[in-house]
Amino acid sequence: MTSRFLFALLAMWAGNVFAGGWVLVRYAETEPAIHYFESVQMRKMGDTAFVWDLHDLKTPAVTADGFSYNSVGYAVEYQCRARKRRTLAIKWFEKNLGEGAVKSQEGVVSDWMIATPETLEGQLFNHVCE
Repeated sequence: MTSRFLFALLAMWAGNVFAGGWVLVRYAETEPAIHYFESVQMRKMGDTAFVWDLHDLKTPAVTADGFSYNSVGYAVEYQCRARKRRTLAIKWFEKNLGEGAVKSQEGVVSDWMIATPETLEGQLFNHVCE
């Protein structure tokens, strides 16, 4: 998939991320956050799946740029047969559960990582790909 096509797809898909009315499914809890994925806008095309992964922080955090946020949404692409994943975009939200103003957003295409079963990435893989 060319990066131009990937960014066009992401732009269409990411428009109203967590803008109310989304169906969040809780898949894990860690010390710093409760983890959800958005089930309505999740897309699977053949072996590829796209999902928003929301980390709802238990206490506010502050970025290096000095703004505080209460939740972070990650646009994630999975290659299901290869059990790989990569992050495509990140949004930092003012309030919990992806509500309030988007404090910052960044389009990133991270390197592919293996979604090993005992990790958060592996737990989300189980919901998205199987």
